Amino acid sequence: MQEVPFNQMKDAILSHVDSVFHEIEDALALQHQEKYTLLEDACENATDVEELHVAFEQWFAEHVNELQLEQSSGELWDGIMAHLEDGGLDEY
Repeated sequence: MQEVPFNQMKDAILSHVDSVFHEIEDALALQHQEKYTLLEDACENATDVEELHVAFEQWFAEHVNELQLEQSSGELWDGIMAHLEDGGLDEY
């Protein structure tokens, strides 16, 4: 291998790793969108708040390992309730 100038090598390293990271982010975003769509579908079938909670819990249980979330379903539900109390519905 011929010697590559320092700056060219540094740029190649940074560019390639940046490209790899973007591919990972894109794949992760797609996976999360698929999981979100499944949650939307589960919520569509609910007819009241209790059924929404059950649908959310079932969705969470089915996908918790793939999502690798740091929060438990209870913590997420508490966040949902806090979001609701803070008037977070305006965002949707």
